[in-house]
Amino acid sequence: MRALLLLLAILVLPMAFAAEPEAKPGKQRAPRPDHFALVFSFGYGDDLMPTDAKRFGTLLEKVREAGFNTVHARYSQMRLDECRKHKIKLMVDLLDPEYHVYKAPEKAKALCEKLRNDSAVWGYNVWNDVYRKTTPGRLRDIENVRQWDPTHPAYSGTYRTDGMRGLTHPDIFGYYDFHWKRGLNQHFPHLLAYRAWAIERDARFYSWMAVTSGIAGKGNRNRSMWSAHTAIACGQKGILWFLGQEMMDPKTLKWNAAGEDIAAVNRSIAPLAEELARLGNPTAVYSTTVTRTANNDPVPGEAKSALPSGLEKNAFPADFWVQPAGGEWLAGVYENEAKKGGKGSHSVLYLANHNAYVAQEAKLKIQGRSLERFDADSRTWKRILSKDDVFLVPLEPGGGALLRSERLAPKKD
Repeated sequence: MRALLLLLAILVLPMAFAAEPEAKPGKQRAPRPDHFALVFSFGYGDDLMPTDAKRFGTLLEKVREAGFNTVHARYSQMRLDECRKHKIKLMVDLLDPEYHVYKAPEKAKALCEKLRNDSAVWGYNVWNDVYRKTTPGRLRDIENVRQWDPTHPAYSGTYRTDGMRGLTHPDIFGYYDFHWKRGLNQHFPHLLAYRAWAIERDARFYSWMAVTSGIAGKGNRNRSMWSAHTAIACGQKGILWFLGQEMMDPKTLKWNAAGEDIAAVNRSIAPLAEELARLGNPTAVYSTTVTRTANNDPVPGEAKSALPSGLEKNAFPADFWVQPAGGEWLAGVYENEAKKGGKGSHSVLYLANHNAYVAQEAKLKIQGRSLERFDADSRTWKRILSKDDVFLVPLEPGGGALLRSERLAPKKD
């Protein structure tokens, strides 16, 4: 009998492996977006975008000048054509009643099939609210869109981390927390949770960020800058700004003070958009201690300095190739990133100022390696010189810096 069972196993097992599909649902992934997404959205559960081509074109011109590269809106052929003309990506709203992802699935399917391989399309927005017990439904939506159009990603997001543990195979996923209003101490825990999930799920994460995190024209710009750059250091690959009507008058299409604030934040990121998209998820996130909070207040408690809230376990290891030698900053680490062109590799750092209101001079002690900074004006890499193996990297209030490093060849005697 044992011999017979062994013979059956030998015959059946190869057949079972041969029948294994090449791509199981859930393991497929849409192509990655080729830019860090800076997303303009008009309306929430509504659509305030202009419906005639001239006004929509005017809006896109203003949006592009303000550093946005993507608009989240209901689909129309006119809008897609104008986005193509103005070189803005369209994030198609599949919560639009006409093409609703699960209330009108046949129309949604037809639209997605029509938009396959269209270079003016960013992809699809399928959820932006609390998951609660609806995670299976969100998985269904993602999988449906993936089957209807495998050439573009779908974004699905929740409130904070609600229901997110079960979202096992997203393309682009994310959240909102509006941390300056609802609890600044949750900012880094949320970012680190999403970074870990992004690595686990072979995905990328975005978040909705509030347009008004402070007084418009004053602290709002600083706080929004800090939120954006610290998120980038933790691996975030896109920002959906909440919302357009908080930045721009829907009738006149004129920016207000909050809009000017967000435009300044966008312009600090936009020149890096392609480089940031090329990076995967950070292999590590490390922090210096701080003497002042993000809001430029003394650190709470009796200690004169401490790791920021949520980063208590993210101190620089003593044997890491970069050691902090001054300043208060955060570093997202990307090891062994392939060079553009495919030759060799380098390590990449994204530095973010821990203080939203005070400039920092980040001091990095690095031995036996070069260091370059991506220059936003020229969009080229520029060498940073060191003194006694210490490199100085200026950071504007709440700002960031994209760096890369290579090992130097040993000096010959």
